[in-house]
Amino acid sequence: MAAKSGTRATAHERRTTMTKTRDDLTISEALRDPLIAMVLRADGVKLEDFKQLLETAARKREPRSTSVGNMIGALASRANLPAMPCFG
Repeated sequence: MAAKSGTRATAHERRTTMTKTRDDLTISEALRDPLIAMVLRADGVKLEDFKQLLETAARKREPRSTSVGNMIGALASRANLPAMPCFG
């Protein structure tokens, strides 16, 4: 239960309030999602085929960069450029 306007949340409210920690669904969450299930049925896609598609995409996906420097280095290597930009 949320605190009323102008009052502080109780310790219990702070402990039980859910916080969102990521934006993407996991594969198992996507497979259990009722809206996704409705779309799959409407499109004639079998759940097992969708599961295989998601698992294949997950295996092929590159891990996210952990820092700006890693991202710059990855982009530079793909573009065949030096990792550090040259000014001057």
